[in-house]
Amino acid sequence: MQLLNFSGRLLQALMLGLMGAVFLGVGVFLGVFAARDASAEADRVAAMAPLGLAGLEAGRPGAAALLEGTLSARNPARFRDFIAYTREEYHGEDSDGDADWREDERVTPPLLVDLDGGVAQIGNDSYRISTPHASWQEGSVLYWNGLSGEGTKRYAGLVAGRPVLALGMIQAGPEGNELQAELIFGGTRAEYIANQRGSARILPFMGLIFGGVGVLLLGVGVRTLLRR
Repeated sequence: MQLLNFSGRLLQALMLGLMGAVFLGVGVFLGVFAARDASAEADRVAAMAPLGLAGLEAGRPGAAALLEGTLSARNPARFRDFIAYTREEYHGEDSDGDADWREDERVTPPLLVDLDGGVAQIGNDSYRISTPHASWQEGSVLYWNGLSGEGTKRYAGLVAGRPVLALGMIQAGPEGNELQAELIFGGTRAEYIANQRGSARILPFMGLIFGGVGVLLLGVGVRTLLRR
């Protein structure tokens, strides 16, 4: 009987310890690594001068580059007024009761950006959209039909005529230098830097919360194991 009780306590202690280790790991990641990366990204972008069209054309292919301008009205709309977007589909609720949204479509075509001196070309279609200009959802009632495999869809993307920041590297294109974008931010350079610095300030507190929960769970696990 004592062996059975000990086995039960051991299993419970292991589960608590595993959960505690996960929370502690997330806390360390957010509070240390993610916060440090956000601060480093803000410093990196702050040290980069935005290129005008002349600077882009004179740049060396392979060099890091930053463009700050306005998305050209020449970019065609792909859905509603989005010229680039990601789409997510509602798949009901997950095990925690939260809405389960899954990306099911990504439309990120090459784009034209109005800069000082002319129009620059973003030549690739593999960039990540960060902080989209607008969002739109099909209706206000969420649904998921498991038989047809269809659910409510929502869109988030970029709109022509709005400010944009593009980060990437210069590449040679068929009509001159282009930008191979890694990230396109729906806003200005100053807003992007402010967002990154804000994240760098907030993430240590989030990490502290997760880490504190992890330590608490580990402590409860040890206490459960030692209980007679």
